[in-house]
Amino acid sequence: MEFKELFKGIDSLYVSYKGALKEGLKELLEEKKKLAQSDSEREQALAVITIEQHNFEVKDKGGGKYSYILVDSWYQIQISSSKKGIVPTVYVQIKSELLNCFGPYYSVYKLREIVDKLLIVIVEESISRADIFVDFVTDMDLENIDKQSWVTMAKDTTKHWKGKVFTGLSIGMGGVIYARLYDKTVEIEKSGKYYLKEFWDKMGWDKEQSVWRLEFQLKREFLGQMSATKFSDILERINDIWRYCTCDWLRLAIDDKTINRTRWKIYPLWEMIQQVRFMEGVSMGIKREVDMARIPSDKTLFQNGVGYITAFIAREGYDSLDEETIKKFLAQAKSYLKEKTFGNCEAYLETKINLKKKRYNKVENKITDHTS
Repeated sequence: MEFKELFKGIDSLYVSYKGALKEGLKELLEEKKKLAQSDSEREQALAVITIEQHNFEVKDKGGGKYSYILVDSWYQIQISSSKKGIVPTVYVQIKSELLNCFGPYYSVYKLREIVDKLLIVIVEESISRADIFVDFVTDMDLENIDKQSWVTMAKDTTKHWKGKVFTGLSIGMGGVIYARLYDKTVEIEKSGKYYLKEFWDKMGWDKEQSVWRLEFQLKREFLGQMSATKFSDILERINDIWRYCTCDWLRLAIDDKTINRTRWKIYPLWEMIQQVRFMEGVSMGIKREVDMARIPSDKTLFQNGVGYITAFIAREGYDSLDEETIKKFLAQAKSYLKEKTFGNCEAYLETKINLKKKRYNKVENKITDHTS
């Protein structure tokens, strides 16, 4: 039986902060939110706040009990305007690419720099959710494992397919622990997290085998039971948490037809998964530049862009994509826009470019001094 560990770490981390907002910040956020809600695209493009070199897009709507949402490729920050303390003042999702590439220490350290610009004093920092995982390859047939071999405290176990291809299973959806075992090589085609292949390559992935991910989504209630509500607690207890999840909460056992399932022998694959250890002198991240901006990939830009240009070339009866046909494409495009915008083509394009810059976190609009 083959088992090869390729990558492991914390894939998502949700951090909450309590404290009072800095003077003038609520008013500034409200102003930016109204700009985002404007019917004018020119005003929408101004719904940006720059904090510690992060150009956050301010969303036009809040979420739940949070009035304001700020987003870039590193963090999604939700901010409450209430003074009642019903929810934490700031609630942040640290994005997986940052955690995977730089590890949790750096990710939280840089987050605290941002939160310091939002709150007068950080009264409390706590972890609301953490997702821990291991990526691996195996020659074991995971599709044909009987459901009863998954010995778990959870009520629900569901298998998943994409067409006829088995893609994994989910266990305990909606609970304080939620496990997923899934084909990450299939999932990447949807999520676009191709950078993971760089990590797998360094660990000797042959590029042919499916890479499976076992991931446990851990909510605040469970983390509290494990005395791991602080960031430092998570790192200190992560191996105990993994051991509990893979030994007590979920096991893959060989059905020997006896009534007492707790005595069934563990599959060799699962024994190796149980032995995975985190924080062994490493940062749980592999250094790789992570752009703060949510820029589109080359594949998105060029594949889609070339698709439209080649459609134009075919329509017009030209034979090749060259500098001359591109000039003709641009000339006809501008002529079309000039007609549709009643001569305001340049202003229209400027607005569209600025909207894209906002979406891609490329517009700089610094927080004023009275909030720093």
